[in-house]
Amino acid sequence: MNFLRKKINKNQDMASDRLADAEGSADRDQKKAIREKIQRSSFPPGTEFALAHAESQLMSAVVGVLSESVVESMKAFYKMRSAYKTLEGLQAHVAVALPNTPLARLDGMGGSKVSLPKSLKAPKRGSDHDGNSLNAGMAGLDMRPASASEVPSRNSSASRRSATSLDSQYNSMDKFIISGANMCFGMLLLILGMVPPSMKRIMAIVGFRGDRERGAEMLWEAAKFDNIHGAIAVLTILQYYGNMAQFSDITPDDNHPSGIGYPADRCHEALGWIRRRYPNAALWKLEEARMEAVKGNLENAVTMLSVPVVTQMKQVEALILFEKSLNQMFLHRYEDVAAGFIKLMTLNNWSHALYNYFAAVCYIELYRQAKTSDTEKAEGWAKKAEDLFERIPSFMGKKRFMAQGLPVEVFADKKIKKWVARSKERGIRLADAVGVSPVEEMMFFWNGYRRMDQENFEISFQALQYWGDHEMENDTIDEQAIRWLLLSAVMRNAGKWEKAREYLEKIQKVDRTQFRGTLVNDYMIPAAYYERAVGIWKEAKEHTPEMLAEMRVLLDKAANYGTFELDARIGMRVTTALDTITRYEVWLKEHKETGIAEKAPKGSE
Repeated sequence: MNFLRKKINKNQDMASDRLADAEGSADRDQKKAIREKIQRSSFPPGTEFALAHAESQLMSAVVGVLSESVVESMKAFYKMRSAYKTLEGLQAHVAVALPNTPLARLDGMGGSKVSLPKSLKAPKRGSDHDGNSLNAGMAGLDMRPASASEVPSRNSSASRRSATSLDSQYNSMDKFIISGANMCFGMLLLILGMVPPSMKRIMAIVGFRGDRERGAEMLWEAAKFDNIHGAIAVLTILQYYGNMAQFSDITPDDNHPSGIGYPADRCHEALGWIRRRYPNAALWKLEEARMEAVKGNLENAVTMLSVPVVTQMKQVEALILFEKSLNQMFLHRYEDVAAGFIKLMTLNNWSHALYNYFAAVCYIELYRQAKTSDTEKAEGWAKKAEDLFERIPSFMGKKRFMAQGLPVEVFADKKIKKWVARSKERGIRLADAVGVSPVEEMMFFWNGYRRMDQENFEISFQALQYWGDHEMENDTIDEQAIRWLLLSAVMRNAGKWEKAREYLEKIQKVDRTQFRGTLVNDYMIPAAYYERAVGIWKEAKEHTPEMLAEMRVLLDKAANYGTFELDARIGMRVTTALDTITRYEVWLKEHKETGIAEKAPKGSE
């Protein structure tokens, strides 16, 4: 383990050194291009190197944030801020050349004004390379690609014709700058637009403003180009819609005319042509399986991910196995899930504590299933779970984010300490001291209920009945609230609205002060606010402004609740939901007199 850790640290150092070299080289070449007036594109001299410098800074920031040093993390945010300002400057130049594109429509975005880096500011009049050089370079060149709103979202041939037309209008350096500016800034806006409320306030202080809608538009714009920026843009789009966006339950139907929901047809089209462009990339297989899972076809997704892939990157193999194991967990195939997460420890060194925790809680479910029917098997499962629980503390803190322990690892460590204390207090074995189904709890945090069918809802319901109502009455209030929350989520996804509300009302009656304590879980109240808002959205046959206002009150309560366990995971759902409501209110207002009837939301039938 120490060997692997040293190797990873060495690789991080090598990556940092190479990125530092790239930053320095781009900076030197940019100054040289400006000094010698070397213009390789329709943009001011040195623009291409300014973009390369920003890209190097962004990648360097990622490496810094993943380090275990507070100092390196602070440097990373400084570099991210520097790259952000550079991209704002590039925005201004691309806006002149491409007035109809998403990148040109950012003035006033989030209150952030364009601030050009010194090297990109337009020189004073009278200088040899003033703004006229930019205009001269554009003379006779039609640089007006279709905006994202003009690109058909469901017509494959029309969309590809548009991309082909765009591709023929630019020289290679123009393509590099335009696609790179859209890809980098779009990715930043998209990610910053999803950060949880607590982090969003901090980001705003240092000048970061996110915008999911604009960010997605820019990524679609970049995706039109047949270069590395276009490929990364497509990968980001598919990752966003097939993974991150799926954590939120408040979203319109797929391909909704508002453009707010999951653009299933457009994503399927993008995956098709990116696979034709890069036929040997294993990542596209992962994205195809995610599309199946998003549609609720978990069996198909697992089958697709079970086919062996040929890849030189163990990271890709690990991503595929992680996704497969999650889908198997949603199908309640505990033995397969445990085997998958244990194997993951041989593929990467990201979070062995989390992998062991997933495997251990699956063994707990197998123990509970066999306890009354096969005592020998039950004993075997219990022993495996207890061995893993004892091993997990040795992995704690091995991987850190911004010099802090990973939130899910901290959460898992707290749960185990809680069960150990219960075991000693009650004089029972550790396997019997485990509370409300921890597997179902993980399914809730990974939003697995959204992908299940009725058969698996029933299995989840039975798992949550292991501790009956009578037994739960004598348990701690936090364990009771966890059970109410999980039962509510299962009932809501199964379409049993009234039962879901009943469980949430029980959580509402609990004072938050009762969730204080070293070994007490405390995420249930803010999660319940979010679940109540989701229930309103899902149950409604028509989304009215009054209903959206009611949802906003609940989501604001969750956003302003303060710190709690895994607040980033729940906070991301809340942020996405609030953004969806804001955009949906605008869409309703714009279409108020069109006579377009809104469909019932997905899952409300």
